[in-house]
Amino acid sequence: MDHVRHMFEHDLFAKHAGIELISVSPGQATAKMSLQPWHLNGVNTVQGGAIFTLADFAFAAAANSRDKVAVAVNVSITFMKAATTGTLTAEAREVALNPKLGTYTVNVTDEQGSLIAIFQGLAYRKS
Repeated sequence: MDHVRHMFEHDLFAKHAGIELISVSPGQATAKMSLQPWHLNGVNTVQGGAIFTLADFAFAAAANSRDKVAVAVNVSITFMKAATTGTLTAEAREVALNPKLGTYTVNVTDEQGSLIAIFQGLAYRKS
């Protein structure tokens, strides 16, 4: 898992967004983002793109945890509840895996455990 951790510690966009990789193991990953004023949109809730970036980062870490480079081919997100302060956590887990494709679900929650968003991703596993 060190190679995956190393790869994602050098993700400059995630670093700029304030995302931290907490854990990674085969088929799963957890990431956190401490919310800052610059994560907020015009109505003082967390901008959807910030939540998407957090979920996508956890998805990518989980998808790349099996010693093959994996890239997203399709993703979707459903926003369940607005967030405004605190820390968001994204927990990615593998739902299905075959030699070429991996399917993942990422739950994004707030500090109270409330579900903020559900992200689903399909990754292509390169040879």
